[in-house]
Amino acid sequence: MLRLVPLILLLSLNACAALFTPRQPLPIAEVMAMRKANTPGDEIIRRIRQSGTAYALRGSDFYKLKAAGLQDPVLDYLQQSFVDDLDLLTRYWVLGENLGGCSFCYPQPVNVDTMQSGYAATGAPPPTRYVLNKPPGTPVWVPASLPASTRRMNVEQIIQLTKSGTPDAQLIDQLQHSRLDNVIGVGGFGTIRTRPAAGLSGSALANLHDVGVSDAVLDAVQAQFLAQFIEAERLRYQNWGKGPGSMR
Repeated sequence: MLRLVPLILLLSLNACAALFTPRQPLPIAEVMAMRKANTPGDEIIRRIRQSGTAYALRGSDFYKLKAAGLQDPVLDYLQQSFVDDLDLLTRYWVLGENLGGCSFCYPQPVNVDTMQSGYAATGAPPPTRYVLNKPPGTPVWVPASLPASTRRMNVEQIIQLTKSGTPDAQLIDQLQHSRLDNVIGVGGFGTIRTRPAAGLSGSALANLHDVGVSDAVLDAVQAQFLAQFIEAERLRYQNWGKGPGSMR
C-alpha cells in the first residue's frame, strides 16, 4: 500500500491540474479552417459550443463570414451565443457578481479581416475595464446608453431607406436616435427563460448586405440591437421576483 501512495498522489495532482487548467477559446481562424475543410455546419457548431467560445461580432462581420463560406445555421449560432453571453454578463452586473479577470470567459473580440480573435490578438481593452452603464466585457463599440426617443425603426425601413439612396451618415444618425422594433423581447418578458432569443439573427444581418446595406450601417444596427438588448435584460433582472406586471 505504501508503494501506491506516490502513484495515488501523482494521479490526484494531475487530475487537479486538468480540472483547474483554463480552457482556451477556439480561435475564429480555426472555425474558418474547419469550413474550408468542408466540415458540416452542425459539427462546427458542436466544436464552438464545446469550447465555450462566444465571438463579439459586429454587424458587417456576419456577411464577411458568410462570404467566406460559413452556413446560415452557424451564423445564427454565433449571434445567439454572443447574445447568451451578454445576457449572463448583464445578470452578473445587475446582481453584483462578476467573472473575474479570466479573459476567456467573455465574448472574444474579433477582427474578421485578419481572422484573428481574442483580447491579446486584436489589441482590445481588457474585459474587466470599467465602463459606466455597461456590463464588464461588453464590446467598446456597443453604446453605453440609449437616447430617450419615441422614434421607431425596423429592418424593412432600413432596407427601404438604403434603396432610396439615404446617405450612410444620415441613416446611422436615425438609427442612433431610434429604437429598433421587433428585435427585443421576442421570447416574452413574463417568464424567466434560460436562453434569451436573439431577435436579430446572424443570417439576417448577412442578408441585409445582399440588399445593399453598407458595412457602417450593419455595424450600427448590431450595436443598437445589442444596446437595447442589454437595457431590456437589465430591467428584467432588476425586476426579478416582483411579479409579471413589473415590466409594464
